[in-house]
Amino acid sequence: MMPTMTMHLEVPRPSYTQARENLVKAIPPKLLCLLACGGIDCRYEGPECWRLNQQVIRGLFSSWVTDSIIAMARPSNHLIEKYNVIEQFRKLNIRSIINMQVPGEHAHCGQPLDPESGFTYSPQIFMDNDIYFYNFGMPDFGVSSLVGIIDGVKVLAFAVREGRVAVHCHAGLGRTGVLIACYLIYTLRISPSEAIHYVRIKRPRSIQTRAQINQVFDFGRLLGTQLTQYPDLSLRHGAPFTLQHYINRQALLLHGQEARTLRHTPKVVYLLSVHLSCLALGLPAPPEVCAELEKRSALKILSRTVRETLVAKQYLPLLREDNEGSWVGSGSISSWDEPLGFLERKRDVLLDKRSYSDSDLSKIAVKEDLEFYPYCTPALGNERNWSVQDLIRPDLRTVNPIVATLLPDHHTTKKESHPINIPICSMGTSNNCAKRSKCTAKKELPKYSSNAELCRNPHNSGPTSVARVIAKAMADQTPPGEAILQRSALLQEELNSSECGWALLVTELDPQVLTCLLWTWLEKLREPVLSAEDVDKLTYGANNRKPLNVLKKPQRHTIYCLLSCVSTVTSLCPHREDAVLQRMVRALTRRPQEEIGSLATLMKILKGSSRETFHNYRYLTRACSTNATL
Repeated sequence: MMPTMTMHLEVPRPSYTQARENLVKAIPPKLLCLLACGGIDCRYEGPECWRLNQQVIRGLFSSWVTDSIIAMARPSNHLIEKYNVIEQFRKLNIRSIINMQVPGEHAHCGQPLDPESGFTYSPQIFMDNDIYFYNFGMPDFGVSSLVGIIDGVKVLAFAVREGRVAVHCHAGLGRTGVLIACYLIYTLRISPSEAIHYVRIKRPRSIQTRAQINQVFDFGRLLGTQLTQYPDLSLRHGAPFTLQHYINRQALLLHGQEARTLRHTPKVVYLLSVHLSCLALGLPAPPEVCAELEKRSALKILSRTVRETLVAKQYLPLLREDNEGSWVGSGSISSWDEPLGFLERKRDVLLDKRSYSDSDLSKIAVKEDLEFYPYCTPALGNERNWSVQDLIRPDLRTVNPIVATLLPDHHTTKKESHPINIPICSMGTSNNCAKRSKCTAKKELPKYSSNAELCRNPHNSGPTSVARVIAKAMADQTPPGEAILQRSALLQEELNSSECGWALLVTELDPQVLTCLLWTWLEKLREPVLSAEDVDKLTYGANNRKPLNVLKKPQRHTIYCLLSCVSTVTSLCPHREDAVLQRMVRALTRRPQEEIGSLATLMKILKGSSRETFHNYRYLTRACSTNATL
């Protein structure tokens, strides 16, 4: 008889009882190694105790958790040499190893510790063979700070993009399981319960103690407070935030080159500006678009794997036959494919007070004003004005063949370009096609389902036709129509609930929707980007060489990013420049249209900065052309 599916996913329980956890803490390390692990004959440091199917890496107790991540017991110099572990890593394309141990621990288990590293092996062995080594020490049977876990998760996310990753602690169960479960929450936006159950299916007895389970829940709760991209859409997405709050949240979530590029610039503003600029210029998809599409593809595969595994073990109900996006029953979790997302799923579990009673951060994690300045890195280098050409790799600064006929002859190039194939329905799923047809029922400006359609339209004649459509949408001072608002709301929901929402954003081609998303984000902030005091400061410093330097870095970088887009679009439609800048000022200051006339000095400053940005773009273009000729 099939077991009955509970209405809610079961909250994971610790492997150890409270008495056993207390006993483990009280036993001296040498005796603990002898009693719990086997001392010199440690069962976790040799293949004799494990079947071959428990040794993904021969000689090590190891298991696949995802297609890219292996959880394993710690290796030793002896095992590395005896079982040729380095060569096994090469064959499996394992490019990184993450060590969750503290140096010197379990000194009485297995082989003697390496005197230089304090581990059972020398990290240099891996690094000499082009395998990255990372260490995020966490006490045995314990946890680290949430900031430490966030660092580890972001490094793991980076390492997965470089190749496969091996994660280990001592046995590869407790601390290793915590990091991998948090990584799944970070990438898939699934609930802590789902993440823990999945890891335990793939690696039995993982995430062992109450403290470790609580940390996974704490991480999920903290991450849930940082995910919102568009505030105040509904109660579940929380209160509006300021520009500085968004930058702090973003620093918590982003990693690698993206974190460095967007240290002071909101990602949503950056991607919308780049996307609109490339559409106006007829450029192929920039690397940011390619990265988001690749990320979406990888996440969909991983998401389906996790879901099917949980369904197979009856942690989740089966899919309905008539709708793959819905789940049978009303209570387990919301659909993984619909824009309800992480916060809606298992909210009762996430807010289970038992899961947070041991954490000092649980009370402040839900505060909107949460500051992470100790975590944020300082700015590096000197800032400079934004330019569209600075946002695009040199090898992608070529004209998309689809719109080449719309640009002047001297813009064309023989260099081969590889534009992204953008789906006809840019929401990406057949379920949303009906929504799109409703959204396109009322048209205030032409709407296009693909870049090719945009360029084939008979009303679009001449080299600046695409830019004219975008400029008109950006300059529109009237509120968007109901259809545009509906489609914009759908994309906002996707961005708030799913990491894949970014891929939908960068494949949207309707200028009205894109500009609505851009201005709406600025206008939904708790405070305007430019307050009355900021406007006064700019007015007093209007004669400075760079008047925007009186602003804070997030304000300045955000404005430069917007001006880069504005200067690109209006350079092809100069008669729209004043109207576009007025709309931008409205969004930045929250002033009504009637008061824009009193901000003439601000308009003058922004116009001068916009033209300076465009001058830098033209200078860079000429320099690139000269270098190519030479």
